[in-house]
Amino acid sequence: MWKYDLSFDIFPFDQIQDYRHVEQRIQSTVHTTALILPAINQFGQIIYADNTVSGRGLLFIEQYMLKHVLPYYANIHSEDSAGAIQTTKFHGGSRALIKRYANATDDDVAIFIGSESRAAMNKMINVLNLKDEQVRSLIIAKKKFFQNQVLVESPDGIATPDVLGAIRVGSVFHLKESVGCHIMEALENECVEKFFRKFRNHEKLIILGSTSIHRLALFSFLIYVPIFMKYLHHNFVSVLLNDLFGIRVRSECSYNASYVSGLLNLDDQRSEIIMKFLTANENDQLDAITKNELIRYDFTQLDLSYFTSDEDVDYIFNAIEFIANGGWQFLPLYTCDSTTAVWRARTIPLENPSTQLHSLQMITFENGTMEET
Repeated sequence: MWKYDLSFDIFPFDQIQDYRHVEQRIQSTVHTTALILPAINQFGQIIYADNTVSGRGLLFIEQYMLKHVLPYYANIHSEDSAGAIQTTKFHGGSRALIKRYANATDDDVAIFIGSESRAAMNKMINVLNLKDEQVRSLIIAKKKFFQNQVLVESPDGIATPDVLGAIRVGSVFHLKESVGCHIMEALENECVEKFFRKFRNHEKLIILGSTSIHRLALFSFLIYVPIFMKYLHHNFVSVLLNDLFGIRVRSECSYNASYVSGLLNLDDQRSEIIMKFLTANENDQLDAITKNELIRYDFTQLDLSYFTSDEDVDYIFNAIEFIANGGWQFLPLYTCDSTTAVWRARTIPLENPSTQLHSLQMITFENGTMEET
């Protein structure tokens, strides 16, 4: 029996009696991470509200990886060393955890693949012979979909599998199960109800999508300026939330054009006109158009996780309300690049933006340690 087994002892709070202990620990980790990061705004705080697409790491998971996983890390294509056997056990334990928590049976498989859910869809499209495969996501499916059922869960199909990423996925599933889906859902529902109470009838904040169906605490919105009868640019809204309040949200979701068009009620004719500006009308050399990314249709998006504290939720909502009511007044203080749709405060030089706090080029090993110059 090897020393560590992901299936049983990865976290000390397995089979917890009170989810609040875990929630408080996660909140503490998130706030500790924020305090470590240098402030790039006058408020000196960082609140992350983009967990759905780009969730940040949790320190206690990374500490476990550093203490128990990395010291034994080895290639899992063979088991000719103690490290390889331990790493293989971690990798297999992660898969076992995931299948257990997903109620998978012996007829199902769990496959670690590329990042984001799109990688899982690409994998299934390839399995069904619909198009070529584009290979740290996860797909759980019936074995019958795969021709080679013996090797389908084997890492041998990938030259260098992301073993550490797979172990992290298993640890996240373990954390999720420890908190409990019903608890997570109840906490997120509170955030949804609070958001709609504050903004459902707001005359300047336009909520996209249904406000009545059951949903995650994921919100897409536009901000309307009645005096101009126009909307604030989605990137500008995100920049204001960052610069004024230290809140990280996202915009530029138009990689899924059909989804965005549906939310914004854009017909094919209008979408075609917009596309001409985005491509500089490259298909018509006789009627060239200057490329303009500012015309790209999109929206601002934020999400709240079950571990977001009540104080942070109120802070985020009040910041959004502030920008909805008067964000347009900051327009003279900013400049934008029409070819990239990037907004910056006029006091920040484009060649040396304050957001570039660190760089690999600044690293030195002269003193025998890894330091930034």
